[in-house]
Amino acid sequence: MDLREACPGVLLTCKLPFVRASVAEMVRKAQDALPDGIRLKIHTALRTMEQQSAGYWNHVKGLSEKHPEWPRSVLRREANKFWHPPDMKAPPGHTTGGAVDVGLVDAAGRDLDHASTVVVGISSQPTYCRYLTPQAYANRRILIVAMSAAGFSNCADEWWHWSYGDSAWAGRTGAPYAIYDKLLELPQMVVDELRLLEERKREEEAAQQAKAAG
Repeated sequence: MDLREACPGVLLTCKLPFVRASVAEMVRKAQDALPDGIRLKIHTALRTMEQQSAGYWNHVKGLSEKHPEWPRSVLRREANKFWHPPDMKAPPGHTTGGAVDVGLVDAAGRDLDHASTVVVGISSQPTYCRYLTPQAYANRRILIVAMSAAGFSNCADEWWHWSYGDSAWAGRTGAPYAIYDKLLELPQMVVDELRLLEERKREEEAAQQAKAAG
């Protein structure tokens, strides 16, 4: 389903605003559960396998350039902390249409603080980070309650990543099997959106070239 139509109250900044029908309904429930003046923001929903693969291997490349001394096994292990490998048997959640990366914004669309810590330099990526500031903790708690009540399962290493029906959801909840596989054939509305994205990219590149030339 197209989230722009299914969830008009949600702020969408994702390139491909599409999810499974059941996930769209859960997104609506999460939005409805939020306090007045707070909206859900989705910055990643569906990814094609090509997009997932490009993101993963670009991240591996960046790590290798930054740490040329690391063997490939270490590079893969570190990359796996931020990206689901595209070459595993279980497909990445975003490629199934069952995963969303989310945050909260105020009524004006401004991001709420979910990540400030009382200890400088410590990672606030884990969902239940113990070092959040009171404000970040309060905002994250609102998000956790709303998404959990809607039926989503969270990746404990990434506070923003929630899913339903994919293999990670099955593993976390004890379900006997995943509901969703990767999309073997993209729906026409996704194909059309990809075409529009490519057209916009070409237009932006042409505009940049024209600006540089004159």
